[in-house]
Amino acid sequence: MRKGLILCLICLTPALIFAAKVGVLHLKAVGVDPGTAEVVSGLLAGELSNVGYQVLNPDAMNAAVGEKLRCYESTCAAKAGFKAKVDQVIFGSVSKLGEKHIVQISVVNVSSQEIIWSGSLSAKTAEDLDMVAKRLAKSIAEGKKAEETVEVGMVTKEEQKEPGRRKAFFVTGGKFGTLLPMGGYAGSSALMFGALAFWYEVPNMAVELSFDVGMSGNLSEYDDGKASEQIVDMSLLYFFSKTDFSPFVKGGAGISILSLYDDTGYEFGSGIGFGANIGAGLVMFRTYDFRVLVEATYHVNFTDIADYETPHHGPKFMLGLLYRARRGGCGGGGCGGGCW
Repeated sequence: MRKGLILCLICLTPALIFAAKVGVLHLKAVGVDPGTAEVVSGLLAGELSNVGYQVLNPDAMNAAVGEKLRCYESTCAAKAGFKAKVDQVIFGSVSKLGEKHIVQISVVNVSSQEIIWSGSLSAKTAEDLDMVAKRLAKSIAEGKKAEETVEVGMVTKEEQKEPGRRKAFFVTGGKFGTLLPMGGYAGSSALMFGALAFWYEVPNMAVELSFDVGMSGNLSEYDDGKASEQIVDMSLLYFFSKTDFSPFVKGGAGISILSLYDDTGYEFGSGIGFGANIGAGLVMFRTYDFRVLVEATYHVNFTDIADYETPHHGPKFMLGLLYRARRGGCGGGGCGGGCW
């Protein structure tokens, strides 16, 4: 136990030594209640502390300097930071445009008096400002623009059109690709597939209902026959990220209608059977209205047709374009429009 505690302290020591010391000033209230700006200042200080900074909150900055600071530009903020012996100072404003609350902040380097980061985010209601503070702190810590840290399920930037963040929404679209049989399918070398896909999606998971239609192309010298397949499939997807590029794994099962033909095109038989799939893929632009999908699954069809090898199986590769459905004024296009 003692050795474990010592090892933990050793691991934490570098982070404690080299963490930047940051001062957060009172944010200027423009068209909002001063208390709202005070709350956002405190939330921002707390979130910066959570991501690893040594933080002096607005009251601590006042105490360190010996006066109530009202600094809303870089020179004043840097001078206050010098007196408070911090490395960086954060200043800015909370304003209101219509019903929308906008938080604008800048980070000034005390020694150079240069602004090293600036950005703004907005929320439809004051209740969403806690998520804005979290997003801004994350953006500062990662050195990214605020819009680059957008995640599914978090409050969005200026394009957000509704106050609520729903827990789920629908995504629809199409996929196309090919299946390369490793057994069955009357000896076909490949089946071309097209599919309609419907997702019921939450931040980390989605349920997919898909309707797939596939058929062998022209016979090659390696083909003994042809096949066609119609699939109704239900799958569960698990996403490893809420950001724009999200890898996932999936697995599911469904019903397949399979027809087999000889090399002259004569149908030898057809049937309905159980099918299953398992695989992985990547969703790109997940915080946008549209997504690009790349996936690879292994598909198995257990339909038993006399005189033909069963099960029918092989890897299936698909590309897709999906669209995030909107309802009741959930906001138009653009990055991360809000239906969460």
